[in-house]
Amino acid sequence: MNNTDLQNKSLEELLLDLRMQKQWTYLDIVDELYKLGITVDEKTVKKWELGLSYPDLNIIYKLSELYFISSQDLLKAKENSYTKGYNNIHMTIIKWFCYFTGFTLKIGYIFFFIALTLVTFGALFYFVNQVNLLKGLSW
Repeated sequence: MNNTDLQNKSLEELLLDLRMQKQWTYLDIVDELYKLGITVDEKTVKKWELGLSYPDLNIIYKLSELYFISSQDLLKAKENSYTKGYNNIHMTIIKWFCYFTGFTLKIGYIFFFIALTLVTFGALFYFVNQVNLLKGLSW
């Protein structure tokens, strides 16, 4: 992974990419961190990759050892997560949806906007229907 890629990635994207490059599962990450003296569970690792929580500084140092990447790059990626707005309310809803369904963030994002579009059209249809009902009433 070149330095330009690292400068623009969020922590979520970076952790997912690093895990995929090694072809590890969440359980593999848990085992490797345990060997480095860190005890976490698979759900915690998944939350890091979705941005629902972030590893503390001690864990970031251990992740840098695990992935052979600078801890500064991981901290920069964490800062990018905040800069990109990955912690606003609609992204939090999407992240929790992905956490419970197992979808990726990209699929969750697409699903969210499709659902939002359907709800908007449904509300518009309901509003038009109510206006037509009111027109039919005689005062």
